[in-house]
Amino acid sequence: MNQLHRGYYKVAYLTGLVLVLVTLGIEYFQYQRHQNLVLNDLKNRLDEHTININFRSRAVQGYVNGLKMAAENSLIYIKEFNHTSFLYPLIKDSSDKKFFSLDVKDLKVNKEAVGNFSGLGSIESLSKDHKHEINMALFLNTFFEVALKNIRGGLRAYYISKNNFQLLYPWVAVNPATLQNLEHNVSFQMAISNSDPYHRNFWSPVYKDQITGHSVITNSSPIYNGKDFLGVISIDFSLVELNRVVNQFASESGSLFLINKEHQVLATKGVDLNSPITSLEEFLSPEMIQKINQEIHHPTNWFSLEGPSVVYVKDLHTAPWFLVYVDSKSKIFLDAFYDALQGIFMISLILIVVVGIGYFLVMRNFISPSEKLVKHIEKENKGLKSTPKNLPLRWQSLFDIVSRIFAENRTLLEDLEHRVQNRTQQLEQKNQELEQTLTALKKAKNQIIVQEKLSSLGSLTAGIAHEIKNPLNFIINFTDLSLEYLHALKEKISNENELFDLIEQNMTKSREHAEKADAIVKAMLAHARGGTGEMTTFNFNELLEQAVDLAYFGFQGQEHSFTAKITKNFDQSIGIIQGFSPELTRVFLNIVNNACFSMNEKRIALGGDYQPELKVTTQARGERIDIIFQDNGRGMGASILRKIFNPFFTTKGAGKGTGLGLSLSHDIIVRQHHGRLTADSKVGEYSRLIIELPKEM
Repeated sequence: MNQLHRGYYKVAYLTGLVLVLVTLGIEYFQYQRHQNLVLNDLKNRLDEHTININFRSRAVQGYVNGLKMAAENSLIYIKEFNHTSFLYPLIKDSSDKKFFSLDVKDLKVNKEAVGNFSGLGSIESLSKDHKHEINMALFLNTFFEVALKNIRGGLRAYYISKNNFQLLYPWVAVNPATLQNLEHNVSFQMAISNSDPYHRNFWSPVYKDQITGHSVITNSSPIYNGKDFLGVISIDFSLVELNRVVNQFASESGSLFLINKEHQVLATKGVDLNSPITSLEEFLSPEMIQKINQEIHHPTNWFSLEGPSVVYVKDLHTAPWFLVYVDSKSKIFLDAFYDALQGIFMISLILIVVVGIGYFLVMRNFISPSEKLVKHIEKENKGLKSTPKNLPLRWQSLFDIVSRIFAENRTLLEDLEHRVQNRTQQLEQKNQELEQTLTALKKAKNQIIVQEKLSSLGSLTAGIAHEIKNPLNFIINFTDLSLEYLHALKEKISNENELFDLIEQNMTKSREHAEKADAIVKAMLAHARGGTGEMTTFNFNELLEQAVDLAYFGFQGQEHSFTAKITKNFDQSIGIIQGFSPELTRVFLNIVNNACFSMNEKRIALGGDYQPELKVTTQARGERIDIIFQDNGRGMGASILRKIFNPFFTTKGAGKGTGLGLSLSHDIIVRQHHGRLTADSKVGEYSRLIIELPKEM
């Protein structure tokens, strides 16, 4: 198997693998989409079922609230108009005066149309308010009848008073002994302990009714006379009705629970209740209960998909109940999985057929002719004669083109080699010319630098010659005067002390001026000698002071009428540093000379009202030092400030500057000493140059 075959097989395998992976990816996303569709459909049906249950609970709450309003309004009406129910005269005491009840024997209506009214004590000994409350309870019979006829699943409506009487509707026989336990009624106890300031109705937990023995839940509302609690009005609701509603949910799998906040199961689908009052913990594992609690306290309004099970919890809002749906993932997503598997199988089968046919066609129409073409190209490349056989007709022209191109390429290659040889000779000649030009440029650069240095040195020499002349004249004059004093000493020996003092003073002044001339000459020699190219250590403040004095004296030699106040604020902690002292001296000379030039121009323009002043400051900052030159000369505008370090840029007149001073200074500070040189200025007020240097390089 040659290289082309191996490459084709590799491409084919990779293509097949990519197609399989793409297919699996598409089916996976389809499967995920199908899962979401299943969950969305299930959620919509559960939410719709929740609305149905909410409707039932809201109906019960609405009737209880209506009964509450009827009771409290009836009490107001009875008190205001002293109205009495037609049933009140039928209330009779027992023979022992321990309880009273409604005497059904004297009723002219069916007893099922009224509730059983009974209470503790004697009707004759009751207070007026107590009797008003009894009349209010008797008026509730009609409202109880209407409520129970309209509430599907409503078992009983009743009113229990804190004054130990009750009205039960519909009529049911009551043992007088049970009246002793009225205050132990579930709804009555919840009403007493309820701290709701709005006196809203509430739902009880599931409990077993003592009369019927059925498991019921009760919706109740407290009755108040102003701020005084009177009793509780309630409607018992059958769990059978809730189970009927819950079992209307259409689901082939999974369990549906309606629970309250105590986890009591109010209704269920898919699980048989073994006892009238049961808890959710009896049906589900602790892990599942933990998931449900998490959804109750932190609702997501979506399915919890952690683990093998699916959990959905929906808060009913109108009642303290929750609809809980539990199922296994495998059951919910089984159809989606089978659909995805079927899709993978069908697409894989189609891919196998398509890839097989494609492989055959590509081998016959492309791979085999391509191999022959490669061999043909290899032979033509070696200059060998090649005549392939059994070629497809559409490939024959391609082979002819390859043969013709190789023949033309050989001709072009020979011509190209000849041209390359000629061009190489031309390039070698040009390189020699460029090297000569570069050498000339380097010489010109060195000449310009020397010219700048000589220009600076010439300016200094012209000024310093004047400065040296003065101390030398002093020396000559004081020496001549000392000689005269010596002659006078010989003649007037009596005044020797005074003459000796004068001689001593003259000789001292001669020495001072001689030392000044010597310092100027030394500074000139140091500047004239230039650098050795080697780094040295030196006292920085001394070097700076000599350079400032030398530049100032040199400028005074050129401009005899120019004087300036030189203020030196040197940081004495700087001490010895490393660097190239001649080059730094050249920088300082140039900066001070430029400052003197600027101040002199301003002095000429302003006259006697202007006092030139140059401040030179040094400051140590850790391992670096700052040198600040600030004059009060003409200043510079922003356009000039941007170009002052450019080579050959100068603001001086013709013949007064080369434009290289600050450019060379910038190179010395930045490139040679790895420091910084920056400028700041304001037209008409000041110019400031700041140098930052490292103490050690």
